Amino acid sequence: MKFPQSKINPRKIRYRAIGLVFGIISSILLSGLLTLPSWGQVPSLPPNVAQSAGFLADAAFDDQAILTGEVRLDGRSLFAIAAPALGQAGQLGATTPIEERIQGIERTLVQVANSEFDPDELEVRSEIDESSRLPVITINDQYLMTVTTLDAQLQVQEPERWANQLTGIIRQSLIRARQERQPEFLTRQALIASAIILVTLICGWIIAYWQGLFQARKKQLEIENPPDTSTPADIVREPLSDPMDLRRGGLKRHYQNLIDLRTRLLQIAQFSLFAAALFIVLGLFPYTRWLQPFLFSAPLQILLIGMAVYLLIRFSDILIDRFTGAFARRNQIDPEAYQRISLRISTFSRVLKSGAGVIWLVIGILAALSVVGVDLVPLLAGAGIIGLAISFAAQSLVKDMINGALILFEDQYAVGDVINLGEVSGFVENMNLRITQLRDSEGQLITVPNSAIAIVRNLSKDWSRVDLSIDLAYGTNPDHALAVIRSLSQEIYADPAWRAKMPEPPEVLGIDEVDHTGLLIRVWIKTLPLQQWKVAREFRRRLAHVLEQEGLAIGIPQQSLYFKSSQSFDTEWQDRHHEGPLESVTRE
Repeated sequence: MKFPQSKINPRKIRYRAIGLVFGIISSILLSGLLTLPSWGQVPSLPPNVAQSAGFLADAAFDDQAILTGEVRLDGRSLFAIAAPALGQAGQLGATTPIEERIQGIERTLVQVANSEFDPDELEVRSEIDESSRLPVITINDQYLMTVTTLDAQLQVQEPERWANQLTGIIRQSLIRARQERQPEFLTRQALIASAIILVTLICGWIIAYWQGLFQARKKQLEIENPPDTSTPADIVREPLSDPMDLRRGGLKRHYQNLIDLRTRLLQIAQFSLFAAALFIVLGLFPYTRWLQPFLFSAPLQILLIGMAVYLLIRFSDILIDRFTGAFARRNQIDPEAYQRISLRISTFSRVLKSGAGVIWLVIGILAALSVVGVDLVPLLAGAGIIGLAISFAAQSLVKDMINGALILFEDQYAVGDVINLGEVSGFVENMNLRITQLRDSEGQLITVPNSAIAIVRNLSKDWSRVDLSIDLAYGTNPDHALAVIRSLSQEIYADPAWRAKMPEPPEVLGIDEVDHTGLLIRVWIKTLPLQQWKVAREFRRRLAHVLEQEGLAIGIPQQSLYFKSSQSFDTEWQDRHHEGPLESVTRE
C-alpha cells in the first residue's frame, strides 16, 4: 500500500498548523483585551462585585425565598442585589421584584451615562433615609437605589458600609461609560475592530488553505489505495493471510482517522476564530457590549459541548488505534499467531471505541443538562434506581451484552472470521457487545443478537481443513487411484506458493465407501485460517487434469430397470433369478 508523499513532514505540518491557529487566536484575544483604555484609566472593581447572582438563590430569611441578580452598565457587571421572591412572581408574564429593581437601576445609570455630565462635578452620594433607616444612593441628587438589608447580607457587610463602597463603584463605572462614548474613543475602537476583522479574515484563509491540503492528501490516499470492491464471497475465499497486509490495513485506517481529525480540528479552530473575533469586536463598543453574554448563552454552550464530545470521541479512537497497534506489533514474530491476534485486536478495538463513544456521549448529555439548569445531584443520586429499572425493562439487552463480553473474552470468534451459527453463516463484518453482523455469500447483511447465539462453528480459528471426497467409477483399480491421488498431494505440497498455505502435507485417508456409484476416496488438507476454499479449488483443478491423464473416470450412479411386457419376459426373469413372478421394478 502506498501512502501519499509530501515534501513537508506531516508532523511538522500538524504542529505548525495547530501552533499558528492557536497563536493567532491568542494574539487576537490578548490584543482585544489589552486595547481597552479604560483598564488603565479606572481602577478595577472590588472582588465582591463579581459575586454570582445565584449566591442566595436558595437561601431563605424569615421563611422568605430570596432572588438575586446583577446590575450591569454597558454589558459590564457592577454589583449584585437581592429581593424577596413574591407569590405572583411565578405567574406567566409577571415581573419579579428583582427584575423591577434591576431595570430601574440600569435605566437611571444609562440616562446619566448618555447625558453630558462633567466627571469632575459628578456626585454619587449615600444618605440614610429617616423613615426606613436604610442607605439611599443618589447621582447628582437623582434617586438611584436603596441599599436593603438583603443587599448587604449578600455581600456579608453592614448596609451603610456597603452603600459607601457602592458609591465608588458607581462613580467609576459612570466615568468609564462617559469616556467610552467620546468620538475619539469610538474612532480608535473602530480602527482596532477593523484590524481584528482583517487579521481574522487572513487567519480564516490560512485555515481554509490547510483544510484544502488535508483534503487533497485524503483524496490522494483514496486514489492510491482504492476501497475494496470485492464481494463477501471473495473475502471468504481469498482472505488476508499476510501479517503485513493486516498491518497495512490498520495503518491506512489510522492515517485516514488522523486526516479526518485534523480536518475537524481546523474546522473547529476556524469557527472558534470567528467567534472569538466577534466577541472581542462586540466588547470594544459600549453600545454592543451587552450582546457578549448572548454568545455564551445555553444554545451556544450546548453546541460547544457537542463539538468537544466529538473531538474527545475522535481522540479516543486514535488513542485506541495507537495502543492496539503497539500491542499487535509486539506479537508479529509468529505470522500465524499475529494474524489471530490482529483479528482479536480489531474486534476489541471496535468494542472499546463504541464503549468510549457511549461514555463521552453520556458525559456530554450530563454537561448539557447542567448548562440548561438541571440539578444533576438528584439525577445522579437516582442513577442506581434508574439503572435497576432499566435492567428489568431491558433484560434482553443485558443478556446480549453479557453474552457479547463472554464471546470476546473466550475468543469464540472475531471480526474477520467465518462462522456458522446454525441457521445463518457468513463473514463476521462487525460485532459489539450487543450484536454480531454477518455478510453471507449473497451479500446479505445478517444481524444476530448475541443472546441468541448458542452454538458457534468457527471455520477460520487457528487453522482450517479441506474435507475432499472423490467419487471414482466402480471398475477403477483402487491401488492405482490411491497412488495417483497421493502423488498429486505431494506435488501440490511441493509447490512453494501453495505450501505456504498448508502447514502439513495433504492426508489421503483411503477408501471410505464402495457402492453402486463406485469408490469414494477421502482427502484431508490442513490449511491456514480462511485458506481452505482457495486450496480446495486448486486441488480440484489439478485433480481434474490428473484423472483425465490417467484415464480414471468419475463415479456414475447405476440403475437397472426391468419392465414386464410379455409372458416370455416373465419366464426369462424367473430362469435367471430362480424367483417368483416379477411384481415391481428392481434396482441394482
